[in-house]
Amino acid sequence: MRGLFVTGTSTGVGKTAVAAGLAWAMRRKKVNVGVMKPFATANKAFSKKYRSQDIALLAEAAGVGDPDSELNPFFYSLAASPLVASQLRRESPVSVEKALQALENLAKKHDFMIVEGIGGIMVPLTENESVADFAKRAGLPAVIVSTPMLGTLNHTLLTVMACKEFGINVRGIIVNKMPKKPSIVEQKAPKVIERLTGIPVLSTLLFSKGGNHAAIGKALEKTIDLDSLLSG
Repeated sequence: MRGLFVTGTSTGVGKTAVAAGLAWAMRRKKVNVGVMKPFATANKAFSKKYRSQDIALLAEAAGVGDPDSELNPFFYSLAASPLVASQLRRESPVSVEKALQALENLAKKHDFMIVEGIGGIMVPLTENESVADFAKRAGLPAVIVSTPMLGTLNHTLLTVMACKEFGINVRGIIVNKMPKKPSIVEQKAPKVIERLTGIPVLSTLLFSKGGNHAAIGKALEKTIDLDSLLSG
């Protein structure tokens, strides 16, 4: 299976926007790209077609018509980790096995998969499994989405450490939400992240309220060697 696993240093760092931008850019290269967010939670369903707004954005960016049940096999109507949401809603817990099977089925339809995690890499899915467990078993190289904001060094270093502990290959880091007028600390954050982690910062993206996947995709086209990502 060819693809990328997009994770982040925390929730709200822009994983979906970056994943959608990557999907849009690869689609422009005539790649049959598939998208998936195995686990999603929200306080209510987004629409009749897509329970998760993130999935709606990913599907639009990739131009796919795969059913919601395949794009997002586990959805809980409570904004919390899948473990907590399933317990509080008294619904069936996540099955990593079923999520992996859904990924394998989708991968048969597409040449390249972009899979977005939920929250950070250590978000619990069950009592004994985290997002990292799923990512490791999926076998896809990871891209970490970070930000230049205060606390990012700690969050990014911990994320990289967790990925290494689980044997997840990190292809690079994307620093998202850079202010148009960054402070000196924010300006230096990408270089410091790169130096301390030893992992390349693939791109630094300006803060965008709308998170337009086409605009993000165009920015990624200018800064990332997409052919390298596609080749694995």
